[in-house]
Amino acid sequence: MIQAIETRYAGCRFRSRLEARWAVFFETLGIPWEYEPQGYMVNGTPYLPDFLVYPNTEFAFWLEIKGVFPSEDELAKARGLAEGSGIPAYVYWAKLEPPAPDFALTDSTYHGSPINRYAWTNESGWRSYYAKLPPPWQLELTPTSFRFNPSGKAEKAESGFWWWTDCPHCGRALIKLNGQVGWCPSFDGRNSNSRPGAWPGKTWPVNGTYPRFAHRTQRLLAAYTAARSARFEHGESGA
Repeated sequence: MIQAIETRYAGCRFRSRLEARWAVFFETLGIPWEYEPQGYMVNGTPYLPDFLVYPNTEFAFWLEIKGVFPSEDELAKARGLAEGSGIPAYVYWAKLEPPAPDFALTDSTYHGSPINRYAWTNESGWRSYYAKLPPPWQLELTPTSFRFNPSGKAEKAESGFWWWTDCPHCGRALIKLNGQVGWCPSFDGRNSNSRPGAWPGKTWPVNGTYPRFAHRTQRLLAAYTAARSARFEHGESGA
């Protein structure tokens, strides 16, 4: 039997080096975070989630880090955490590296579909099976995470291309679907270049929204590099 080595960094004792590397990623980007801030009973089962990111803000979300594809029990706990806390939860198992290459797509190629039909698989992404028509640029990609919303609705767990994205609207690094700039919690009715959105009191920008990838900016690439190259043998600095 083998076990992950505990690692100290930024005053925390992490249960694995992978978790510590993600903390380096956050620190490099200036992202506020808390490690294992609170344990919960979720559907009668004790649960201690890994990270609370952007705590006490409208950007807050839970982030559970996995080295392999998560189990059904792990997904059920994350779903219960999101519903019970009112904060979205991600179960993220992708490698600590940029999840996709650069893309230069038009609106039609971003939303376009191939001739063949595919089925979505939570662990591996699109596979040539049945009846869905994904855009071709997604076919070689691998899902990164599950996201659970605090809606309380019974929803099927489906993974997706949830990527760290450099949001130009608020200046934060956030997890967004397909690495798209898209909507931001910082939007409000004072935006002059906007139209009413689906959120009360919020708005959506009209121009330059899709497709607009922001998953490979210089500071995100620098954060991935810093996290992967951190050395913890010489103290807690991670340098």
